[in-house]
Order: sequence, then structure tokens, then C-alpha cells
Amino acid sequence: MNLPVPALYTGVVRHERFTPKPHRFQYRVYEVLVDVDDLDGLAGRIPFFSHGRPNVTSLDDRDYMGKGDGSIRAKVNCWLDGRGVAPPERLFLLTHLRVFGYAFNPVNYYYAFDGDGHFDFAIAEINNTFGEGYAYLLERPPGDDSETIRARFPKMFHISPFIGMDTTYTFTVTPPDESLRAHVDEFAPGPGGGKFFEAFFAGRRSPLTSRSLAGALLRHPMMPMRVMAWIHLHALFLLLKRVPSFAKPAPPAGALYTEGAPRSPFARSIRHVGKARNTS
Repeated sequence: MNLPVPALYTGVVRHERFTPKPHRFQYRVYEVLVDVDDLDGLAGRIPFFSHGRPNVTSLDDRDYMGKGDGSIRAKVNCWLDGRGVAPPERLFLLTHLRVFGYAFNPVNYYYAFDGDGHFDFAIAEINNTFGEGYAYLLERPPGDDSETIRARFPKMFHISPFIGMDTTYTFTVTPPDESLRAHVDEFAPGPGGGKFFEAFFAGRRSPLTSRSLAGALLRHPMMPMRVMAWIHLHALFLLLKRVPSFAKPAPPAGALYTEGAPRSPFARSIRHVGKARNTS
């Protein structure tokens, strides 16, 4: 395929759990795909977007791949070096922008390409509501030359108080083209463990311009705030359904963020409820 270009993807996020109590939601959202090596150039083309300083929309390197003042590219390259992976020729990021200074991204996806436009690998950077973050390197199995990347991992990082740690993920990530899809399935432990949860973002591409971004802001106002609100609303629904909760473990070795305070009083209360239920 050809190398991607900065784009705006509009589509849906859907989460569905099948056990122990069925629960499903779906919302229309937008995300942007940016070239991490040309963020200042993008800021020069869109007056109400800035890189590293306040604006209506903005992107701050400190929100990505760990603390520190380095650029996103530098932090990704350092993270890859620690795993014996060479830095890619081109690197693109799918994310929610900050809106009026606020951002929360449950997951950011990085798409790595070589100079010929081949989709080499991806990174899934996960953030929970407790101010912690972790990243998974998504690579194809040996011998797999398909465009889509499918990668399976044991779960390493706590996200939801309503799902324990003894599970397995399968990520399915398509390259960013006219459409893209990032899909995560979660499986119960054991050889016969079945899928009990899935989540995905599926979007269609439009050019990332002042006009398209302004339209997205009007159609989906305050998107990052709404994402956080949806998370807590559905946590309340799960509490009301009496779905079992789990205590939050310490962040794993190699976590990107480990010292962040919970991002809201509700997140803090959910954590304490989980601890109480698991120690009773």
C-alpha cells in the first residue's frame, strides 16, 4: 500500500461483554491519524491545532509513551530499542486530540512503515483511568505476510475493575487506508477459554484539514471529556448489574506511567469497591 497521510477517521467505538452479565454500548466518534515527524507542519496548516502548546485542539508529547520532555518519535524509538526492534522509517499515530487542554485516550495506535510503504508493525498504547499506561508491540507471526496484523498476548496491564488479569488478548489491526479497524478480543483463562469481551474502533477516512476538523468538533463536541464520561457511566451500569469487580494490581514492569493519580473521584471509588469485594 502507499504510505498514509494525515487523516480524520470518523466511525464507531463498540464494547461488548458476554459474561457474566451481557452489556454492550456503541458510540460515534472521530480520531485523527498524524505523522509524528510532521506535527509542527500540521499545526502550521490548521490554525486551531497546536503541537505542544494550548489551542482549541492540541497534541502534547507528554501524553504519549511515558513521561519526559522528549518527542513522541524519540520515546517510541527508545521503547523499541529496549525490545530489539529497529525504528521505522515512518510512524503514524491514531489518537484523540486534546480539546481545550483536556485529553484521555483509552488506547493509542502507532503504525510503523518502511520507506516502501509496507506496514511493518503496530504499537497499542493503553491508558487506564488510574493514570497508568502500558504498551504492547503488535507484530505478525513468522511467515504471515498479510496486510492485517493479528497478535495474541497474555494480559499484562489492568484496565477495568470488572475484568481480572488472568486473561488473553487478541489484537487485530488493519493498516490506515480508506478505512481502518482496530479490534481487541479478550479470552477467559485456560486452553478452552472462550471470548467474553470485545472492543473495536472502525472508521472511514477523510482529509485532515481545518474544515474537516472543525466539522468533527461541531458534530462531536468535547470528545475526550465524553469518552471519560462514557467510561464512568458504563462502570455505573456494571455496578448496578452486580458484575464482580477485581482489586487493581500494581502496574507491571515496563509500564509507561505508574504514578498518576486516578483521573476522577469516581475512578478512585471504583478502585476501593474492587478492593473491598476482593478482600471480603
